[in-house]
Amino acid sequence: MRLSWKAAPILVLCCLAACDNGLTGPGSLGQPSLRVVNAFTSPVDVLIDGNVVISSLAAGAISTAIAAPGSHILILRPSGSGTATSHSITTATGALSTVAVVRSASGSISSAVLDDTNSVVPAGATKVRVLHLAPNAGTLQVYRTQPDFQTPISWQFPFNYQPDPNSLSAPFFQSTVGTWEVRIWQTPADASGWATAPVKVVIPLASGEKKTVLMLDKPGGGVRIELL
Repeated sequence: MRLSWKAAPILVLCCLAACDNGLTGPGSLGQPSLRVVNAFTSPVDVLIDGNVVISSLAAGAISTAIAAPGSHILILRPSGSGTATSHSITTATGALSTVAVVRSASGSISSAVLDDTNSVVPAGATKVRVLHLAPNAGTLQVYRTQPDFQTPISWQFPFNYQPDPNSLSAPFFQSTVGTWEVRIWQTPADASGWATAPVKVVIPLASGEKKTVLMLDKPGGGVRIELL
């Protein structure tokens, strides 16, 4: 499931019901696979071992490719360009890895692994993180309530595009079992925007569960979100 909003002049008020949004892909069927999130500013091609597996993936879009088990070379390049970035990946039967195509500080294409392998959720707890992967959105106001704290609180400030989602600026926050709510807007730059926020996501979580909220550019303008 997904939700989007136009940045200007009118923001559309919507609500996204939390779910796994159907993005499990071939990995859920026992086939090793790779999920690619295009958090770059233009369409990209995805190659595995020199073969194009995803062509012209639009900015802000997500797609999944099947890869045989084992080690591979992943190449990411802007469509129609010879400039590329590459690194080694390993796929395994039944596993679904997620890689984001991002814009580096210099503006060139780069990548970041979104797989969470270090954040263990204790019994009786839940965790959520929010990643700003919308390079054209500018600074966003992201506030949350969580099961043990119902007063809206800022996720972080300022909240700008994160070319390195694995950095300390993209932590998981932990709470008790129950429902999280995340709301997103551009202005005002404080909690007074909570009541009229154009983007909302409600995330009910059971013991030991966690979710990642991706903020992505919407093709054609605006921002949309996905849950992983």
